[in-house]
Amino acid sequence: MNIHLAPFVGGVLLLHGVADAQTQDFGKSYSFAERAPATQVERTIDALLPSIVKIHGASGLATIDAAASGVIVSKQGHILTIDQILLQKDRTRVVLYDGSVHMAELLPPDDKLGIRLLKIDPALVQGELRPQWPVAADIRSGQFVVSLGNCFRLAEFSEKVSATFGVVVGRANTALRHRMADVKYDGDLILTDACNNPGNYGGGLFALDGRWLGLNMRLLGSKETNTMLSAAIPGRDLLPYLDEVIRGVPRTAPAAAGEPAWFGARLFDQAGRQSPPAYVERVLPDSPAQALGLRNDDMIVRLDDFSIRTCREFREILGKFRPGQKVKVTWKRGTQVLTGEVELTKEPAR
Repeated sequence: MNIHLAPFVGGVLLLHGVADAQTQDFGKSYSFAERAPATQVERTIDALLPSIVKIHGASGLATIDAAASGVIVSKQGHILTIDQILLQKDRTRVVLYDGSVHMAELLPPDDKLGIRLLKIDPALVQGELRPQWPVAADIRSGQFVVSLGNCFRLAEFSEKVSATFGVVVGRANTALRHRMADVKYDGDLILTDACNNPGNYGGGLFALDGRWLGLNMRLLGSKETNTMLSAAIPGRDLLPYLDEVIRGVPRTAPAAAGEPAWFGARLFDQAGRQSPPAYVERVLPDSPAQALGLRNDDMIVRLDDFSIRTCREFREILGKFRPGQKVKVTWKRGTQVLTGEVELTKEPAR
């Protein structure tokens, strides 16, 4: 299969294709000649493109984009994407790599992750579907990645979607919003500089060797820095939903709560509708907080990668840990920002 390679500008490589003979021939309008993929990266992208679909849904509202992307995840016609308001029953269409258009059935979403499976009838597909499956890979900062999706709805019918190159710039957890709505997903996000332009939402984030690392989210706003972020849900967090819906594998029942971890710092937590910042009122003797060097009036701002803005958030995040686990704590003392690591324990008998 041949691909057109447009100029590489701003990290975006636009991949345009010639339509299949069974659809319309949209490729004749291009003035540049086609060539076969020349590099290993181009061959990797070339192999991934049949797994990426364009999604068109309900429109009519100025603030709603009617286009998105998705990734084929089974030969039975399952397609994974971000759950958005444009996905409406009897109004959602999927455009495959060959340009064919298919009505999509909406399967129940995963409300915790904010993702949804669509399903098309595989009997109506010419040829075989080319599914991908996410991997639970370790992702490091500085790792090169490529994002595939229909950014700005540039691709129609059998035109190829856009490939946006970038690097992983870090991970983030919570403290994010889309417009003014809190993000449902509360796990670690993959942050990249491969921009999630409108239409890319629901596309795939891949390593340069073709491994599927994550699912592109909508552009997010950071409450802490007031900046726009491009992020993806890691593949490891997509797997339980896909296994349950597609393979019929029930999700692992949550482990018993067990004994809670003890930190040993009492906070200024007054009653009221809004929980105050996590200021330390008292450090208990022989506690992890005392071993860490915390003092009265210090303000705890982070546990590991979790931002702490209130006393309530401190309790909720601390509840994720168990005795014996180590946690990195960041706190403010006046104008100083201090960090340290401490091992949590069981609360001693009194």
